[in-house]
Amino acid sequence: MGNNYQVRSGYYGGYPAGYLRRIKALFPEKHKVLHLFSGRVDLSVLPGDTVDLNPELDPTYLDDAQKLAGVPVDKYDLILADPPYSIEDADHYQPTMVKRNLVMRALGRKASPGTHVVWLDQVLPMYRKDQWRIVGLIGMVKSTNHRFRVVVIFEKI
Repeated sequence: MGNNYQVRSGYYGGYPAGYLRRIKALFPEKHKVLHLFSGRVDLSVLPGDTVDLNPELDPTYLDDAQKLAGVPVDKYDLILADPPYSIEDADHYQPTMVKRNLVMRALGRKASPGTHVVWLDQVLPMYRKDQWRIVGLIGMVKSTNHRFRVVVIFEKI
């Protein structure tokens, strides 16, 4: 009780405190990181490139995570995704609700075998079992806004 779950970036919907540090510890050999739905991610903890729809956030790639048309996904070995969880959350950003299956489909077309996708959400995204396998599930019971979430770790086959 009384924990401070405020995100370091101060950005609505940013990663929970300590999250990136923990992900980095899980993947010490991964150095080519892509942050989808990046917002104002703290790149000092887990450096990488960013994808966002909002040009004011100065992302590496100004693109839609549901298409990734201009993103060379195949050059990354670790991809983090933390999409808006609800319509209320999506109201804080430019898009309507994200179609998770479209994001996984775009990643499946472009990611290289061995690439890991770490998906933080309240919903398991639909994915193709001939493209991805789940290699980890981590429950998060206390975090920003006290929501129950799951970290799903996918590996590209």
